[in-house]
Amino acid sequence: MGNGAITKDRILQVALDIFAHHGFEGARMEKIASEVGINKASLYFHFKSKEDIFRELFHSILLKYRSKIKLIIVEKKDLPVKQRLTAIYKDYLKYNWNNIEMDFWNRMYYFPPEMMRDEIIQETIDAENAFVASLTGVFEEGIQKKDIRPGNANHMAKTYYYLLTCIGLSVDIMNQDQGLIDMENCFGVFWEGIKG
Repeated sequence: MGNGAITKDRILQVALDIFAHHGFEGARMEKIASEVGINKASLYFHFKSKEDIFRELFHSILLKYRSKIKLIIVEKKDLPVKQRLTAIYKDYLKYNWNNIEMDFWNRMYYFPPEMMRDEIIQETIDAENAFVASLTGVFEEGIQKKDIRPGNANHMAKTYYYLLTCIGLSVDIMNQDQGLIDMENCFGVFWEGIKG
């Protein structure tokens, strides 16, 4: 990897941390350049604007997230439904803990830069819909096997998704062990309501 690629990767790493902690408005090109150890002109050699850095980060994080969700779902496909749903939430939550990329995404979803607001919201909705569609298949299988009571599999999947993401959003205010205990308790109540 050449020096240019190394510098570009370093810029993205530093910018990710700054965006995640200070938001789009709080991120300054001078600060990014200074923390990378280059001058501002060198920064502009790699990216023409703060928006370009932000866009590259956002799309890279989104792609990784969607790939991770697919992997989590596929890796668990041979487990019984209850065990599969338990394994999915554990892997999902572990992916969220201490993951600066998820901190970045969550902050930008709730406080998006105006020029990308609609794009960020739509991309997040698309990622949610893809995740819920995969989960719907799990619930449909559970209904078919009579592990889950008859009902609307999509509604069950969406409820599970919101339960999962709510705990996922709390990762900054609790430790991993407590989060997993809370999720296990919530899932237990949820499972009692849907089991066959």
